[in-house]
Amino acid sequence: MRKTITLLLFAILAVVVTSCKPSKEKAIAYNDKIINEQVEIINKINKLYDALKNYKDSYGMDYAYAEALKQVETGSDVVGKMEKFGGETEFRDEALKLFDTYKSCLQNELKKMIDISKLSDAMYTEEAEAEFNKLNDISAKKMEDGLQSLNRVQAKFADEYKFEIEKKKEY
Repeated sequence: MRKTITLLLFAILAVVVTSCKPSKEKAIAYNDKIINEQVEIINKINKLYDALKNYKDSYGMDYAYAEALKQVETGSDVVGKMEKFGGETEFRDEALKLFDTYKSCLQNELKKMIDISKLSDAMYTEEAEAEFNKLNDISAKKMEDGLQSLNRVQAKFADEYKFEIEKKKEY
């Protein structure tokens, strides 16, 4: 009888512990906080790309670059301070990994693209243009791969907490 009661208590305890998972609403709020930071970063990077189109405006490119880097730092700080969710950090960690990718692309490929864009018309050769395009392709691939990885982890998170991911727009 004592063994039966002990087993029953363990079974009840197991049910209680596993049913204490965070709510769907909290999961949605957690998701939104991460994705909002990611969207802010993308918006700043898109402004940098817009500035690159107006290559005669060196100040505009430098300003957009600084703003994008600052937004990556801000987003990384916000997401980095988020608590574990349901005892897990995979979603948060994947977002931080993507933000590191954005930072790396900004400091490497995009910085070099800015330098190429600032070349005088006489110095802007076919080779310089080819290098610009190559850097752009490398950067775009890195960011897309990172985003795909985050999307997979986000989908897993959404499945676990039973909510649907709304796609707002393509970037």
